[in-house]
Amino acid sequence: MINSAVAADWNGDGRMDVIASLDDKVILFEGPEWGSHTLHVFGSGQSRNKPRSACIHSCLMDVDGDGDQDFIGSNNTVFWLECPANPLGGPWKYRTVDDEILGTHCLITGDVNQDGQIDLIANSGRTAEKTSIPNSLTWLQVPQNPHTAKCWIRYVFARGDAPGASHYTGFGDVNGDGRPDISCAAKGGDAFPGGQWFAWWEQPMDPTQAWE
Repeated sequence: MINSAVAADWNGDGRMDVIASLDDKVILFEGPEWGSHTLHVFGSGQSRNKPRSACIHSCLMDVDGDGDQDFIGSNNTVFWLECPANPLGGPWKYRTVDDEILGTHCLITGDVNQDGQIDLIANSGRTAEKTSIPNSLTWLQVPQNPHTAKCWIRYVFARGDAPGASHYTGFGDVNGDGRPDISCAAKGGDAFPGGQWFAWWEQPMDPTQAWE
């Protein structure tokens, strides 16, 4: 099953390519003929969390500022794959973004703190039995050297404030105060107590603190 796919022109031929995750792999499909190139194979030892067969969500971001689109995925660990100079020439380097936030069904990007650098927004949808950051929403800042950092700089702006199966985040200035806010929704029902809601969190003057 493919839960998420992202598109960009990685080989510079003017045609869109697609990256998707399936069958224990992350695969680039080269448009328009859709030949496949395996970028990563999930396996033991890559993270302290055991991966599943595919990412539940993904997005694109130029993590290291080299001008190309790197792949960010969620598969029991939020990780990124570095796009090399030859994106079709072999595996992309796997690095951890965060291995403590779990149940990440939404990954989006935006300049949260308005410093001119793109940040990552991710939910942590598991309960306290699974993670120390349960039912929460976070934003993550790229470290100064993302190639050597063990993880990114995490800010939990909605700690325990997003119960149920949180999905579907959005990013924008809801109240017109010049600071971007973050919205989210959650599935509910017997399997997801506290869910079945749609809400937005207002960014305070200091985005590293709790949001309301």
